[in-house]
Amino acid sequence: MQPPIPLGTLLQQRYRVTKVLGQGGFGRTYLAQDTGCFDEMCVLKEFSPNDRGREALKKSKELFHREAQVLYQINHPQIPKFRANFEEQKRLFLVQEYAEGKTVAKTLSDRLKNSTTFTETEAVEFLQNMLPVLSHIHAMGIIHRDISPDNIIFRDRDKLPVLIDFGVVKAGVTQLEVSTQIHQGTTVGKAGYAPGEQLQTGEAYANSDLYALAVTVVVMMTGRKPESLIDKSTMTWKWHQWVPRLTPWFAKILNKMLSRMPNSRYQSATEVAQALRSVSDFIGSSAATADNSTGNFTPATATLRPPTGSVDRPLSSNNRESVPLSRVKRATSIKSNSYPVKNLQQQQNPLRGIMSTPWGIAIIAGIGGLALFLILFIISRSLTTPSSTKAPAPTATETTSPTLPVSATSPNQTAPMASTAPSSPTPATTTAPSAGSTENLAVEVGKPIVKEGTLNPPQPTVLILNLPVGQQLRTTLTSNPPGATMNILAPNQANVDVFAKNTVNWQGNLPLSGEYRIEIVPLPGAVGSYKLEVAVSAPTPVASPTPAPIGAPAVR
Repeated sequence: MQPPIPLGTLLQQRYRVTKVLGQGGFGRTYLAQDTGCFDEMCVLKEFSPNDRGREALKKSKELFHREAQVLYQINHPQIPKFRANFEEQKRLFLVQEYAEGKTVAKTLSDRLKNSTTFTETEAVEFLQNMLPVLSHIHAMGIIHRDISPDNIIFRDRDKLPVLIDFGVVKAGVTQLEVSTQIHQGTTVGKAGYAPGEQLQTGEAYANSDLYALAVTVVVMMTGRKPESLIDKSTMTWKWHQWVPRLTPWFAKILNKMLSRMPNSRYQSATEVAQALRSVSDFIGSSAATADNSTGNFTPATATLRPPTGSVDRPLSSNNRESVPLSRVKRATSIKSNSYPVKNLQQQQNPLRGIMSTPWGIAIIAGIGGLALFLILFIISRSLTTPSSTKAPAPTATETTSPTLPVSATSPNQTAPMASTAPSSPTPATTTAPSAGSTENLAVEVGKPIVKEGTLNPPQPTVLILNLPVGQQLRTTLTSNPPGATMNILAPNQANVDVFAKNTVNWQGNLPLSGEYRIEIVPLPGAVGSYKLEVAVSAPTPVASPTPAPIGAPAVR
């Protein structure tokens, strides 16, 4: 491999190298200043094939440009934007947006110094925030191949996980180097994180990325390397003992993602998201407690005790440097069969001890007799009241027709009745955002519409649709310049699902009746235009699920 580029070097008469961020078998990553864009920081990724022959370099260039074009098509706010690619000094470079923050690996390392790891609540939120990213690239036919704590950054400005270091270009370079071999697969990926089919045959599928994501989540919660969480004799995962307080349904989801056989796993990120939604009310009860005064979560302290015979230092899931849980809405307290209720004798009826004594029985009998006397007295009073009160009863009851409202009894009652008129319900109103334009759209079943308009950062554009429950909504957003995204909010002001935020296309059945909001968020600093396609169709029939035991949600 060629030596690193000296710091201060100006590439393409534009990119000034300021720091080496990392190095691997395929090249290096540099932090650079884009002098052509107000010295904005960017990332230069260098790819340097081992074969330096003329023919190999020619093929490498062709393959590199093809793969770079694939990266250029990815447009997601949690993936650094591709900017350019070029060749200089017989090296191939990619230019990408710089995501400032700490990797998951660095964040976990900092916590381990204080004997803490990620809580279950944080792990669930992390998984929910990563699934839309994988769904986006998988829909484009792109497999990342190299998901691990080193390749996910918690971005400083919003704490969202950002996926970096795509293996698609690495795969292209590797494929060039093994092109003379019989197999055509490539073995990009980290041992312990990549599944067996990827490391052994080079084949990778959408659920290969899901496998690696599940390993990442397990490592975040246990603080241990993957190889220490696998039973070498059976090659099965043995990670549960390091997270003893984990919610059973969340463990079941992770175990399915970690299945050795690809066809035994979830087949898509959408399936994982649906499984998480089905148990969302149960996640967090053992890992966090709700603060009713602020609505924020305080992670519960839980010491992770190593198995008998282990000399490792015990860890705690208490988090002093936790990523803000801005998207976790609630914690639901449940009693699981895994946690038996103690001190049942303290919960017995206090009257039981009193009734076991003679004087206690006498007191209770006296109270019962007094209650019976009061009941008989009230009944006797009610029987004598009508004869004395019937004569002075107002005649309004005789002149008022039972079929007319009370407000129409007489003209003299009009004024006082007007002062009590506000008892009728006030129509609900939708609060518009403080900035940006808002417009109502009328769309009918089977009649798609196209809405075009301008975008003016940082103001979002809000489009409102009044739709009934059960109908299927499909939305597709294109913008010029590219980069605008949309959020689809249900009448309860929450995203319809995890895929309905920061997306450019969404389709699904509507869970509620009422006003749905499509918020179009422009690319920061770029004034442009948008085109939104909206279609509504009849409800999609859903098969009835098999009844689950009471208290346990169905997990797919």
